[in-house]
Amino acid sequence: MADNNRHTIKKVSIVLSVICIIFATVATILHKNHQIDLISYSAPFVIGTVVTILTCAALQRLFCSLLAKNYLSFGWNTSIKTEAVALKIDIDNLDEFSQPDNTASTVVNVVVQRPSYLEKYDARMEELERTKREKRTAIVSTIHDYTTYIMAEFFTKEELETLHENIDALAYGQPELYKPIRSKDDNPIKSPALRHFAWNIGERLDIPLIDRAKFIKEIFPHELGNATIEYLSKNLRDSVTSKIKIDVPENEDYRFDCMRNFADEKISSC
Repeated sequence: MADNNRHTIKKVSIVLSVICIIFATVATILHKNHQIDLISYSAPFVIGTVVTILTCAALQRLFCSLLAKNYLSFGWNTSIKTEAVALKIDIDNLDEFSQPDNTASTVVNVVVQRPSYLEKYDARMEELERTKREKRTAIVSTIHDYTTYIMAEFFTKEELETLHENIDALAYGQPELYKPIRSKDDNPIKSPALRHFAWNIGERLDIPLIDRAKFIKEIFPHELGNATIEYLSKNLRDSVTSKIKIDVPENEDYRFDCMRNFADEKISSC
């Protein structure tokens, strides 16, 4: 670019020199032969032309300087914003880039918005809670089926309905809603069966042993009148023979063995 400018200036200088020589020669010939003073006539035109050329040159340098400065400034801001969009840079921090620095080198701190790895945390927690509630509901439903299957022979329909309400209170942590019930006089349920029943359903609901003991102690006051809560909690799972057997869930399978046998139409004792 600089070489092209020098070449152009050299050409213009040669042309101007030739014009000056021709003008001086013509003016001399006219003044000598015809007494015409060409310089006096052309002086205002020459002076005006020179002033115009000098003014244009000065204005050209001024405008070139201003435009070059503004273009560089605008181009810098535009490139920064373009890269900011491409790199997902926080646009609010772009003002830090445009501030001048008097040091030899300018250090630009780029704040990149890192992807949030926790943006789906709340959704995932809601999904886990929903799955937990659905599993809890399925377990409680299975326990209700199991209760009806093994307790129908010991209780009337009304007492059995109250027992189901007590199971809901146990499953959802509402012991204040427990209601006492009593088995049939002609077919009373014994303490070992109640202890095994409490262990079986409490194991699937992940209820502490002491709470299982309190559950049967409070809703079966007649059948367990002489048993203490401490005794019950220590003897929920024992080897005493009863009509309700201990049913240990395997591999987080909350179903009961006797219910599976019942579904297969096999006669089995719980």
